[in-house]
Amino acid sequence: MKRGDIYLVNFGKKYNSEFGKVRPAAIVQNDIANRNIDKVIFKGVTVVPISTNIFGGDLRVTILKRDRLEKTSELCINELCTLDISRIQLDSLLTSLSEVELNELNLKLLKHLSLN
Repeated sequence: MKRGDIYLVNFGKKYNSEFGKVRPAAIVQNDIANRNIDKVIFKGVTVVPISTNIFGGDLRVTILKRDRLEKTSELCINELCTLDISRIQLDSLLTSLSEVELNELNLKLLKHLSLN
């Protein structure tokens, strides 16, 4: 598992405006934490859920259909969350973000978190 990889993730039952069900999500946690997750007690992984409802905007990144990602989708950056690694289907790598997509994600994460 590395930053920018897209896996199927079980977000559980939808609650109000939160994302729910099994859906693709991009790993946004840094690779040092990803490599060492087996060595820590709390095995949380920070992800950004993906939706096939295309809205565009300042907090979305479009990912074109490719590899095992069956539909053109968008990263929903404002739904950034940390989940236990057991929710990630590590045998279901769908695709990985390109360098351009990862750069756009980074810029939009900075904006969302008011770090720029």
